[in-house]
Amino acid sequence: MSRAGGGGGGDVYNSPTAHGDHSIAANDIRNVIIRWVMHPSARWLPLLLACAAVVAAGARWPDGPARQYVLWGVLTGLSLLAAAARVLDRRPRDALVIGVLSLVSVLATVGGWLTFQQVVAHGEIDVTGQVRTEGRQPLDDEAHRTLTLRLDAPALAEPRDALRLTLAIADHDPAGPTCLPDTRATLSLLTSGAAAQPTDVRPGGTADFSLGARAGAVRIGVRLHTARGCRMDVRATGAVLHDK
Repeated sequence: MSRAGGGGGGDVYNSPTAHGDHSIAANDIRNVIIRWVMHPSARWLPLLLACAAVVAAGARWPDGPARQYVLWGVLTGLSLLAAAARVLDRRPRDALVIGVLSLVSVLATVGGWLTFQQVVAHGEIDVTGQVRTEGRQPLDDEAHRTLTLRLDAPALAEPRDALRLTLAIADHDPAGPTCLPDTRATLSLLTSGAAAQPTDVRPGGTADFSLGARAGAVRIGVRLHTARGCRMDVRATGAVLHDK
């Protein structure tokens, strides 16, 4: 019977089974997890999940330099190795080892997939093969002719806010004296709505352009500066869309 009122006797009794109930529930959950992890049908699930993530990534693989996939590759390799080790470990008393391997595989698969999604959304995209050249070549510094490098809508399907362009400039007549030491090119972004600050590059140099608002096409004007009597050929050897 409970006693009301003050005094040192107290009127609230702690249930002697309160903590015991929580311990029993935790043990039950742990036992369920162990039984599931140790069940023969669960051996293949981490491996199947890892393989499904690899297949899904391959189906959506974007372009771009290999370095941006390093972390994804490490996590994917870890998930596959842990899952394979889980399948091969058939000792019934290794519940802790099997549980750790399953957990590592699943976490690495999830981490690798999130890393891949980050690359898909913000990674670099190589569009070098989609750069079109408009204008006549060779160029010189006397006729004041310009060349236009153009990227159309298909190359800009994935939104990125900057373009890194690498330009090759070569002597039109390879047998003659080289004009490369006296040659440079001025690149100007002609796309409406973007900053049109000209950029000078040397042969083999790279310029980075902020594209601003998404446009249906990107046009870059090329004006050659070289010594008198020199004629040069210009082409894009690298064009990479990226986020700054």
